[in-house]
Amino acid sequence: MSLPELQHHFITAIFNRDQRDAAALLVKSHGKLDAAQRVGIYRNSVHGILWQYLESLYPVCQQLLGAEFFEAASDCYVDQQPPTRPFLAEYGAGFADFLAAHPALQQMLWIADVARLEWARHQAWNAVNQAAADFSQLANVDAAQQARLVLVLPASAQLLTSAYAIHQVWLAHQPEDSPEKVALEQLELHQTQRVLVWRAGRRLHQVLLDEATWAFLTAIQQANRLPDLAERFQAQLPALLMTAVQRGWILSFTVL
Repeated sequence: MSLPELQHHFITAIFNRDQRDAAALLVKSHGKLDAAQRVGIYRNSVHGILWQYLESLYPVCQQLLGAEFFEAASDCYVDQQPPTRPFLAEYGAGFADFLAAHPALQQMLWIADVARLEWARHQAWNAVNQAAADFSQLANVDAAQQARLVLVLPASAQLLTSAYAIHQVWLAHQPEDSPEKVALEQLELHQTQRVLVWRAGRRLHQVLLDEATWAFLTAIQQANRLPDLAERFQAQLPALLMTAVQRGWILSFTVL
């Protein structure tokens, strides 16, 4: 057996419990540990590292589900969706969908949306750094260029919408006090919320958006040109644009 084949069998055993005995045939016993136990040590070590990583990504979900359930669910997720790339920060994107499909959580689908919010925060934190544009240069854009002008959100900007109060659920599990913070047992879970997450410098921000602002930022994210924005939002456009620029939700512009 070649080395790549041996490595493939061993990796398969790490992420497939049923393949452990087959992999053990390729491993020597040592001391008091038989081959299956030695394979098991590696499996447990890899799963433990990935479980702890998922816990760091989804701390609110871990609190909602409880440590024991979260660990068991994470263990199953790791087997079903093992890492495929060496960059660990990319791992865990499918965890929310995994929770949404979990048989035990079909009456608590809001937890999956909380996971989507936590993944959005992770993505925002790991987005590339960007410098803000000089918006005074807009004065130099002629009419022809205005027709092709596109506003640009920060690369870290993540827009989410949910049928549940995911923003308040997340806040309820933070140690800091906030005027928006409400105890979990007092929350009305079934309410549509639109959330924006973005990073400014070394700080993550998370706010609730009204329907018009969410639609405006979504249109910008979809690269709608300025005339299209003007036609769609009409009299609302100046206020929407000013608020977005002042709060750092629009970082730059470009002429296509």
